[in-house]
Amino acid sequence: MFTRYDAIKRTLIIILIVNLSVALLKGIYGGITNSLSLIADAFHSLFDASSNVIGLIGIRLARKPADTEHPYGHWKYETVSAIIIAAMIFLTGVEIIESAIERFIAPATPEVTVVSFIIVIATIVINFITTIYEEKRGKAFDSSILLADALHTRSDIFVSASVLVSFIGILLGFPIIDPIIAVFVAVMIFHTGFEIAKESIEVLVDTSVIDPSKIQSIVNQIEGVSDSHKIRSRGQHNEISIDLHVTVDPEISVHDGHDIADNVEKTLIEKVPGVRDVTVHIGPAGHPECEEY
Repeated sequence: MFTRYDAIKRTLIIILIVNLSVALLKGIYGGITNSLSLIADAFHSLFDASSNVIGLIGIRLARKPADTEHPYGHWKYETVSAIIIAAMIFLTGVEIIESAIERFIAPATPEVTVVSFIIVIATIVINFITTIYEEKRGKAFDSSILLADALHTRSDIFVSASVLVSFIGILLGFPIIDPIIAVFVAVMIFHTGFEIAKESIEVLVDTSVIDPSKIQSIVNQIEGVSDSHKIRSRGQHNEISIDLHVTVDPEISVHDGHDIADNVEKTLIEKVPGVRDVTVHIGPAGHPECEEY
């Protein structure tokens, strides 16, 4: 059976092949022409390929079913993979900064040709198409891995555009612009890493993902529910867990209270996209310990 994880895996493999091809093309020609900004751009693309590999490993682990040691499943491995990708982004940025400093100390004039422009423009087009494809698939499957990778690929477009600027500066007689653009590339990389890390860490520390008032407005309309409070949510957009307290008429039977709890669970799963697990605590309306604090 073709699952969500199979679809994500196939997408990552396609993007991996594209990124390796682009990185190889830019890296070889950047080395031939001694263009630091183009080499930096090649590292950026190579990192994209590395992140695809990490994503494939993460998806393989995340798809494993729940077991006795992991009763909530293994889906957070996908989030952990995104954090590793962010860490690799930061390391790549550091490498580029070090190379730029060396170029400031020992200046060199890169060779810029028509082929240089053709290669960079071609990679911009490829990255643009790749970003649209990966972002679309990421949203379709609510995948943090694909969305994180698409964000990084999108930054590649701006990075490559900055390389074009460095080429123009070199042709105008300002070779110093090459390491300056490399530093700009590194800053872009750091920003991308920060955005990915921030979103992933929020998932790991159980940051609220749904406005409690939205959940309350749904639950309070369910037959038999007097009120709802102490509403919490966590997870990522395709794997949300909710727990809440629901007060009911204190005169009803335990059986009826159980039915109401089941109805609350089913309703939230049906009406709130991404909800996979709901824990409902039933209590008698008017009881002090069951009032919202």
